[in-house]
Amino acid sequence: MDTSTNQVLTQIPLETGAYPIRIAITNDLLKAFISDNHTASISVLDTVARTKVATIPVGTAPGETTITPDGSQLWVVHEAAVIGDPTHSPVEVIDTATNQVITTVLIPGQGAKALKFTQDGRFAYIANNTAGEVDVIDTTTYQVTSIPTGPGCRRLAFTPTGDRLYATDNYGSTVSVIDTATNQVIATITVGVAPFDVGITPNGNEAYVTNQGDMTVSVIDTTTLTVIATIPTGILSQQLQITADGTKVFVQNGFSNTVSAIDTATHTVIATIPVGNHPWTILLSPDNTKLYVCNGHDTTVSVIDIPSLTVSATIANVGSGPWDLAFGPSLTPTATPTPTATASATPTATPTSTPRTMPTPRPRPRPTPAPRP
Repeated sequence: MDTSTNQVLTQIPLETGAYPIRIAITNDLLKAFISDNHTASISVLDTVARTKVATIPVGTAPGETTITPDGSQLWVVHEAAVIGDPTHSPVEVIDTATNQVITTVLIPGQGAKALKFTQDGRFAYIANNTAGEVDVIDTTTYQVTSIPTGPGCRRLAFTPTGDRLYATDNYGSTVSVIDTATNQVIATITVGVAPFDVGITPNGNEAYVTNQGDMTVSVIDTTTLTVIATIPTGILSQQLQITADGTKVFVQNGFSNTVSAIDTATHTVIATIPVGNHPWTILLSPDNTKLYVCNGHDTTVSVIDIPSLTVSATIANVGSGPWDLAFGPSLTPTATPTPTATASATPTATPTSTPRTMPTPRPRPRPTPAPRP
């Protein structure tokens, strides 16, 4: 989609029978990796040519994907167990330069969800939904450490300093707070029913939690580790986005066909914005002026203008059941400067140059289904 015109530019065919559910873009924005949940593969797209350039075979039911902070690897969690081993599910590590699987790490259970890296990329934290734990993988040794949480661990959020990790316990009514230095749960905070997503404000002072079971958002004071506000939203409140300035939180209400805009200063809903049928993924534009909404039972994406808190456009014909979003490279070509005439200089004597030995070059390191609860 061209975000300047709100038009679909092209559609890129994937594998036959593909069920694309997640997209991850490399740091240079030149490659996109698509989880094809029904075909046990990852499709690789060239975001400039807008074509599929490779297919990577992986395990059954690939789900959420995340690029490492240095951009060199793609990590893939799976929503099904290893074939022949129902007690474990795979986490596959893919080289983003070669499109090859480097290794496969096994974690307990099946149905892992969110994956987050520490800022230095040394550890990967995984919300292990069916096992009721957070699994920590050392990205150097691939050793796994499991941290028991509440039941149905679903979404994760680091504090800005990375010293704590918040995990929603979707099968209960709690949020687990983990000290990342010790990998121990230091608090279990009671929130609403079936907490789904969690986000931390940029100043680190508050955590916002969507409670899909009781149509509320809980606000946690990250110093006292207590709930300081409960905000009514809409039916099936799941995903949230926090603006870069920390003044607003947007919440997708899947069964209300709305997005709630919350003022973080007053902890109140300042706008309830109608969108398409069954909104799912929401994503802020890089400049934080727009919010894009996938309408999961529709063929549209709604565009919300953040200053006015209204829908400014509806992008049609995006395909059946839009599920996930990511921003690629700019479509605006870089202008080639017009060369200017250079005045001829009076020639001067050319000094005799001293020969230099060139260093030996060193090799460079490689660096429309309803949303599921």
